[in-house]
Amino acid sequence: MSISKTRLEDFKSRNPLLFVFSPSPDHRFYQMQMEQLDSIRLAVQDSRLMIAEIFEQGDGRIGRSDLSNDSCTRFREKFNVHPGQFKVFLVGSNSEVYLVSEDCISWQELMMRVQNVTRNYSPMI
Repeated sequence: MSISKTRLEDFKSRNPLLFVFSPSPDHRFYQMQMEQLDSIRLAVQDSRLMIAEIFEQGDGRIGRSDLSNDSCTRFREKFNVHPGQFKVFLVGSNSEVYLVSEDCISWQELMMRVQNVTRNYSPMI
């Protein structure tokens, strides 16, 4: 399944979104970041964190859904990620950015931020 939508509103849910922008899946920082996330897979699942992998070249994905190269390009433009740049954003369900980093983020930092995002979420009833 491929997602062509590139607006954050199209992915709104109660779940925070972690955007990992990378020039390619072979980029050293990308591989290190994904190893960090894999090492805390159960905590990521428990926190309901959705991960978006956005590449400069080729298709990406959000969760289990594929993103076209065009969608990746639009996300890179929306978040002002330049060619060759690695960047990580944690975005809450309210589209507020809670973390921006040009380096890999530790699992401790990520989980602390995700807890703050989910604690601050108050669904409209």
